[in-house]
Amino acid sequence: MVNKKTKDLIIGIDIGGTKVKLVLLQRGKIIEDDKYLVKSFKTSRQFLATLIAHIELLIKDYPKYRIKGIGIGLPGVLDEKRQRVIVPPNLQIIKNIDFINILKSKFNLPVRLENDTNCMALAEMIWGAGKNRQSMVLLSLGTGVGGGIVYRKGKKMQLLTGHRGAAGEIGHMIINFNGVEGSRKKGELEQYASIKFLKRRSPKHALTIQKEAEAGKKAAMKVYAELGHYLGFGLANIVNIFDPEIIVLGGGVSEAYKLFIKSAKITMQKNILSPRSGKLPVLKTKLRGEGGAMGAAALWL
Repeated sequence: MVNKKTKDLIIGIDIGGTKVKLVLLQRGKIIEDDKYLVKSFKTSRQFLATLIAHIELLIKDYPKYRIKGIGIGLPGVLDEKRQRVIVPPNLQIIKNIDFINILKSKFNLPVRLENDTNCMALAEMIWGAGKNRQSMVLLSLGTGVGGGIVYRKGKKMQLLTGHRGAAGEIGHMIINFNGVEGSRKKGELEQYASIKFLKRRSPKHALTIQKEAEAGKKAAMKVYAELGHYLGFGLANIVNIFDPEIIVLGGGVSEAYKLFIKSAKITMQKNILSPRSGKLPVLKTKLRGEGGAMGAAALWL
């Protein structure tokens, strides 16, 4: 029997460059989930209407008095007050949408926003590969490359968001001054360690390239070895700047972890300053596709 005063449910929403994932979390466990693609939306109004419809579907069997709040992970740079996305590199349709007031008005529930990869990092630190660690940097390798930096301070867990809330945009570090044009500048890590890189290297679908590489086809294996090489420079920069206890890789590209991690570690180890950091663990996420939405819900924990 649940006490009517007990708010034991949290809605977590992960809005990515290609899909939206929703979960209903109860004491760290997913009891309902849903997902849909975003590529067909033309306007912000369409986007919001569909999001609201999926939230209603997610909670239709549960009384609202049990829901503590809604947490949303959003791609890109949020404003300092964590109320809007002001720079969404891969999903312009969500720029400046007032998620907090719109959803609060519709569902009469409080809403919290955070960068999507920060949410993934938070979830991974609580339930995943970063559990019991003191510091962690998470890289999300997907449509783009996102970063989340989280550490423990005593019993509290802290996200490093920076003075103006823009810290962690690791995908936009420059690793090749004469490289491919990115969303903001040339030679961004995002252009070399994401699905964008796979698309440039082959006309085939990313999953097809992965399957061919797993089957031992040399051309496909070479693509992933090259991706790992470039990723290694990004990893070395992370180690030299933050010296975390662990680095975790998430996002769709991380599903091919075994295909690129060897070349990534070789490049990383060649470019780190401290020899003691050479054996720093670079692991694949344990939460996989659920981490972003779980982390969004964790904003209320």
